[in-house]
Amino acid sequence: MVRLGSGGLAALGLMLVAVDAAPAQQPASSGAENRSVEAGDEADYEDNNPILVTGQRQRGAVTGDIPPIQQLNGGDVRALGVNSIAELLDELAPQTRSGQGRGGEAPVTLLNGRRISGFREIRDIPTEAIERVDILPEEVALKYGYSANQRVVNIVLRRRFRAVTVEAEGGLSTRGGAGTGEAEVNLFHIRRDQRLNVNIEYEQSAAITEAERNLVSRSGRSFDAVGNVEAATRGSEIDPALGILAGQPVTVAGVPANAASGAPALSDFVAGANRPNSSDVGRFRTIRPRTRTLDVNSVYSRTILDNVAATLNANLNVSDSDSLRGLPVSALQLPASNPFSPFGTDVSLLRYLGDDPLTQASSGWTGHLGFSLDKDVAKWKLSLTGNYDHVVSRTQTWRGYDLSNLQGAILAGNASVNPFGPISGGYLDSRIVDRARSTSDSGDIQLVANGPLLDLPAGPLNASFKGGFSALGLDSRSTRSGLVSAADLSRTDVNGRVSFDLPLTSRRNDVLPAIGDLSINVNAAVDRYSDFGALGAYGYGTTWKPRDGISLIFSMTHDRSAPSVQQLGNPQVLTPDVRTYDYLRGVTVDIAQLGGGNPDLLADRRRVMKLGLTLKPFREDVTLSADYVHSRIRNAIAGFPEPTPAIAAAFADRFIRDEDGDLIRIDARAVNFDRQEQSQLRWGMTFTKRLKTAQSVIDAMRSGAMARRFAERRAAAAQRGEADAGRPGDGADPAARPRPEGQAQPGNAQPGGTPGEGPGFRGRGGGQGGRLQFSVFHTWHFKDEILIRRGLPVLDLLDGDAIGATGGTPRHELEAQFTYSNNGLGLRLTGNWQEETTVNAGPASPTGDLRFGSLAKVNARLFVNLAQIPALASADWAQGARISLRIDNLFDTLPRVRDATGATPLRYQGSFLDPVGRAIRIEFRKAFF
Repeated sequence: MVRLGSGGLAALGLMLVAVDAAPAQQPASSGAENRSVEAGDEADYEDNNPILVTGQRQRGAVTGDIPPIQQLNGGDVRALGVNSIAELLDELAPQTRSGQGRGGEAPVTLLNGRRISGFREIRDIPTEAIERVDILPEEVALKYGYSANQRVVNIVLRRRFRAVTVEAEGGLSTRGGAGTGEAEVNLFHIRRDQRLNVNIEYEQSAAITEAERNLVSRSGRSFDAVGNVEAATRGSEIDPALGILAGQPVTVAGVPANAASGAPALSDFVAGANRPNSSDVGRFRTIRPRTRTLDVNSVYSRTILDNVAATLNANLNVSDSDSLRGLPVSALQLPASNPFSPFGTDVSLLRYLGDDPLTQASSGWTGHLGFSLDKDVAKWKLSLTGNYDHVVSRTQTWRGYDLSNLQGAILAGNASVNPFGPISGGYLDSRIVDRARSTSDSGDIQLVANGPLLDLPAGPLNASFKGGFSALGLDSRSTRSGLVSAADLSRTDVNGRVSFDLPLTSRRNDVLPAIGDLSINVNAAVDRYSDFGALGAYGYGTTWKPRDGISLIFSMTHDRSAPSVQQLGNPQVLTPDVRTYDYLRGVTVDIAQLGGGNPDLLADRRRVMKLGLTLKPFREDVTLSADYVHSRIRNAIAGFPEPTPAIAAAFADRFIRDEDGDLIRIDARAVNFDRQEQSQLRWGMTFTKRLKTAQSVIDAMRSGAMARRFAERRAAAAQRGEADAGRPGDGADPAARPRPEGQAQPGNAQPGGTPGEGPGFRGRGGGQGGRLQFSVFHTWHFKDEILIRRGLPVLDLLDGDAIGATGGTPRHELEAQFTYSNNGLGLRLTGNWQEETTVNAGPASPTGDLRFGSLAKVNARLFVNLAQIPALASADWAQGARISLRIDNLFDTLPRVRDATGATPLRYQGSFLDPVGRAIRIEFRKAFF
């Protein structure tokens, strides 16, 4: 039995009220007569009043009868001012986010209604080549062999397009530093069923140090470049004789500067009694590493064997990063018998050794090959996809010096070794360097077939069948403190999935039309893992469209998932000086953190219930949507959580403290929770309005350089007698065939091209007029609870508990987007807000609970399409050119964290949580058509 709870009942009530109140969607009006326009490699123009032929599917539409949650035409896409499909999906993240996954899943992407081998195949396609984007609910993924835990984005391309695009971008933070740079060259060409895409991209970002953000760097023990002295037992008096000279008990004392050149006197330490030396080492610690990435991606697609669409994708990615981890430290035992010690008791000397910072360097490369084969057999669509990936990664961590010889010389009283002065004589020649290397090879092949099994009164019984095989091998090796550990893991997975869509009622086929369109889905899947055995999944649901503009979906999913081979067997890496907040003591400390694979992880078991509603109540482009999702996961797999008192008690063996109780190390490898339960309602609206282009822009475009260039091309094509001359991009006479519903006829094109758009910026939805767009989404979290293991208290992430470094789960979140684009100018604003949260620190904490304040961030992007500025319309260099100014975190908002005393712990200083702050980036992009 499904229990909705109070939040679920509220969500259900809201949806039912909305269904009852929504008016029927009016059919779109017919438009003007179609006209032939230029072609060659230039696509159709858009008509402001398209002729709609109802009852037909749109070109490139997905399988099935589930309507899109939102649909963007080419003009809507280009109004966003983004360059590629990858950037487009980033902008559409609020619309494509799903609450049905385990967290962080990207949407399923389709191209022209078909599967692709992977996102690399389409990510670099310029947005000017897009005719339409359909955003669809998670249930559509079942029809393509995927599980229903990700939304689906179907991208439909224009039939013809060609361009070479170059981009250059640079940026920095208004707080200083944080420089970034990017250069990219892209070749993209479509000619009906043939497609070629080559993209080369290089980007780098500078490191950010603590000093650049004026962060308080000191934490934990009193290390210093000159040195500090403590008692051998921390917190005790160093030497009663020093206490007499200082007039007070002394527990820590700064080393005097003259100690570096000879044995100091006890009186030399009086000035530093209980006033330790302090060195600013912020310039030796990075809060963001320096990174460099080179990516080369190529895609080629064409028809083979008469009717098989074949695509090949090859990719190479090379990256490296370097970070600074502070200065090497030493806690040397200085006996009273040492000739350089003026103390009557043994003491500890805390000092940094030199100014050569500790480092961690990572590098790696990935090679990828993918292919897809698509073929239609009668009414069935067949798709065969395959991938192979080879990944190599290396990490080298310098953790400090081997001080055993130095400590031995000090204990032996070697008169040539002054522990307060420069250390020489080869005592710092032996460095402690940890190394880790992993190599993985993975491959998969998937065959998917979908189509109608038989015709029923309400419509066809559609089915989807998927069978696949994948294999992965991981070879990892790590050397830590001289100890070598290695792992050689492999996994194979034989998998299959079936899905059936059964229509029960239909208005079109006059089967109980008063009910509307009602269908049900059942699906099942199995994965046979070589190391985990068989893990099954099944689900069911229903889709109901009582009238035009209203769609309701209910679905239930039960599935199991094994941890990845990387989660099980990645090499262990010990990272020094990781800044961590110790909730038990209420202080910030620098610890050693162990990462890598955990071979003891278990497979999880998940149940997800969804109730979704989509409304399109007006003739204007307004979409209202709401999704209520309740999920429950057994043996949930998660990264190691923030070390709150509850986590420390549950995973006591993961925390190591010294004899004084100070936290010095955490084993942060992934863990299983016994149970995780969440429920939320996410609802919102999107609005789009077309704007009229200024007549001055239209006139300038008709007489501009691009118009002349394409008129010359058409004339040359006509002289050669090419059959395509003067036809739209698909090579057929537009008047001779009907257009699918919602697809525009070629518009009233003029010789100069579509007003406001240069060639390459045209196509369905890309033409006349600008866009005004607005969207807002609200997420209301009803429940977010974790049971770490049976017998322990349940953690309520909405009420005082946390597993992440940014606090608990906010009960309310808002996301808003605003776009204005017209006459060559564009403005894009995006904003996010989340409610404040509190994390319980436990009764023993001297500083009390932590309060994470509410946080609002706004990003802005301004862009100018230079060819649409009347003064530049005749300039050749301005054709296809765009300048963009992007400001991330417009108001330079940083997270605010306070303890019960009103102070901010060092770990939670704003720039630790957001090192960049406000960033300004300028981009120049030029497309050559």
